[in-house]
Formats: sequence, structure tokens, C-alpha cells
Amino acid sequence: MAGIFNPQVQTLSNGLQIVVVRNDIAPIVSVGVLYKVGTADDPVDRVGISHFLEHMMFKGTKSVPTAEFKKTILTYGGSTNASTSFDYTLYETEIAKDHLELMIKLEADRMENLAFSEEEVTSERDVVLEERRMRLENHPFGQAYEVLLKALSWYHPYGVPPIGYPMHIKNYTYEAVRSHYNTWYAPNNAVLIVAGNTTLEEVLKLAERYFGSIPSKKIPDRVRVNEPPHLGITQHIEQNNPRNSLVLLDSYYHAPSHKGEGKEHYYPLIILAQILGGNSTTEFYRVLVEEKKLAISVSASYEGDGYDPRPFNISATLSPQMDVATFKKTLSEMIQSILEKGAGEEELRKAKRDLLAQLAFIRDGNNSTLNVFTSLSCGFSIEEIEKWGDLIQSVTLEQVHAAAKVVLSAAPLVTMDLYPIGGK
Repeated sequence: MAGIFNPQVQTLSNGLQIVVVRNDIAPIVSVGVLYKVGTADDPVDRVGISHFLEHMMFKGTKSVPTAEFKKTILTYGGSTNASTSFDYTLYETEIAKDHLELMIKLEADRMENLAFSEEEVTSERDVVLEERRMRLENHPFGQAYEVLLKALSWYHPYGVPPIGYPMHIKNYTYEAVRSHYNTWYAPNNAVLIVAGNTTLEEVLKLAERYFGSIPSKKIPDRVRVNEPPHLGITQHIEQNNPRNSLVLLDSYYHAPSHKGEGKEHYYPLIILAQILGGNSTTEFYRVLVEEKKLAISVSASYEGDGYDPRPFNISATLSPQMDVATFKKTLSEMIQSILEKGAGEEELRKAKRDLLAQLAFIRDGNNSTLNVFTSLSCGFSIEEIEKWGDLIQSVTLEQVHAAAKVVLSAAPLVTMDLYPIGGK
């Protein structure tokens, strides 16, 4: 099949990679700057500082006063946001094509000239602590999520939430945040991604003008603690919460990633996740939800595109009156059937169809396109991203079956049951 995104790519002499995906459907552009640093790269005593720096990147520069960055974009009818994951930090803005130069100028300025004060660091610590309370402490599943991360990753930094712990946040200093910025924020550790009504020629000209003079830096190696084998141990997490009205059941399995040992299973595992719980047309959904009425929903996901291995997950939502033991027994029998017999040709065909349809829908939106190219921070190449559809199409039933045996034959790393009070 033909390429979906057809990106145009260029690299400046200072190492800044430029990716342009043309989309003329509307006179707008999405401008993203991807930095190849995330929470898993943070110092162990300052975990979450990548996320904190994301906040400080909106504080202004030597030429743009504090609070004027967002205000300027809003003035021109744009919207801007940012996100920090375990493996990367992404800044993204959607704005009318006429203001493309403005955005590239602003992004280049804050890559090199970020200006914030000790007072702003102090006040922003309180903001981030409140964000953490909202997302984790005061969220019905927030504390269970933190326990889950630690159960999945005993030593690897994926075991700490991207926002960090309160003890980390309270200890961020001006010097630490400035050091993190000076260490990781450089053109040779970044990708400028532009999707929308523009061309590589136009973007390259602007990038040379505004980014071209920023010097490259020596970037540290992304060295992380290897997660040791869990030696067949399955940890079980159980929570009873009055704010939960339904029963949520999750199983997390060790899985290989797109690189390293077992990487040949990466694309088959994407298809396996789609077969098991990609949408309401799957066999698992038909049996467990529609036929036996043991669940309200069933899903599966595979996080194999991280910089380091992430788990394979099977999840279900039940109502309190549904029998948990019966559901678990039936699910186990269906997984065993997959292991023994494999999936059918029709299931494989539908999974490929749905995955390729999702890819087409992503291409229809500029912001979604930016997020596809965040995988450049995790070891993917432009060529592999562009060939994703072909690689999915080439997967065979035998490969899916082999991948299922590798992941699902072993006991889960973690099981997690979330109940309403008295729901169990």
C-alpha cells in the first residue's frame, strides 16, 4: 500500500530534524516540537522534573514576557498545549497557516532563551502539586494507578508516574530546572513537526532563519535501570472505592517492545490486541458482552512502542451484579483457546481492516499526525513509521499465534480489581 503520511524530511546542520506532513484540507497548521526526554530520563531524586520544565516553558523568554506566550497565540486564534510522557515531551500549537512563521519563531526562542525566576519555580511547585492532587490523590483510581506502576516496574523508572511524587515536586529548585533545560533542550535532541497547509520548502526556510543559529549540545545517553525478571510472580491489586460504581478488571502481561529481544512480535502483538479487544466487533466482545452478558465492555492494549518494554493489557468493565468469578473463568478459557487454536482468518482480516482505518482517520487530523511522529523519540525511524500500514498487512496468522504464546502463556505480571464499596 502507498504511504499514509508521505512526510518530507530534512535535518539542519545543528541536528534539528524537520518533518513536514502536507494536508491542504484547511488553511491551518499544527506545529509541534518534540524533545527526546521524558520522566524516565529524570534524575532519581527529581523524578517529574521533565513535566515541571514543561510548565516553565510557558513562562516566557528574554524577549517574550511571562504569560505572553499563550496570550500571543490566543490573540491570533490559535490553541496551544504540551504533554510529558515517560519517554518524550511534546509542545503543540494549532494556528492559521498565516501565522506559521510566528510559531516557529516562538518555539525557537524558547528552545534557547527560556527565562524564568526562582519565584516562578516556587509558585509553580504549588500548581503542579495541585495538578497531582487532581489527577491522582483525588481521582477514584489515582492511588491504584500509582501502585500498579510500581508493581509493573520494580526498578525501572516507568514505575513512577510522569508527574513525580510530592517529595520530588517540593524539592525542585531553580538550579535543577535550569540544569535540566540546559542539558536536554537542544536542536540535536528535538524534532520540529509541522502538519497542515504548508510545504517543506516553506518550513525549511523559516527553520533555518530561527533555529539555524542555535548550537547543538552533547546530549547524555538515555541510560535506564533494566527491569529484572519477575520470576513468575503475579502481584494482585484490589481496591474498594465508594466513588466507583462499576467493577474494573485488568491483567497486565510482560511483552517485548519494538526493539531488542522479541521485537519480531511487535506488529503481531498490535494485531493480537485488536483481535482481543480492539472494538465491539471482536469475538471476545461478542461472547463476553453480547452473548454471555458477563461484561459491559472488553478491551486490550499493547504499549510496545515505548523506549523500553511496556506491558500487554486485557481489561474489562463489569457491573456490580455481574459475577466476577464467572467472568474470569470464561475469559481464561477464551485465552486458552487462542493459545491452543489461534485466531481465525476472518478475525485477522477484520483486525487489519480496523487498524488501517484508524491510521486513515489519524491522517485526517493535523494534531493526531503530530502524535504519530512522537515515536521518533523511542527509536523508530521515519521509514518505519511510514511503512506501518504495510508491516501490519504483512502479519500472518502464524505470527499472531506465536506472539500470543510468548505473552499470554505466562501468568500476568499484575492483576488489578477495582470494586465499588460492597461490590465484590
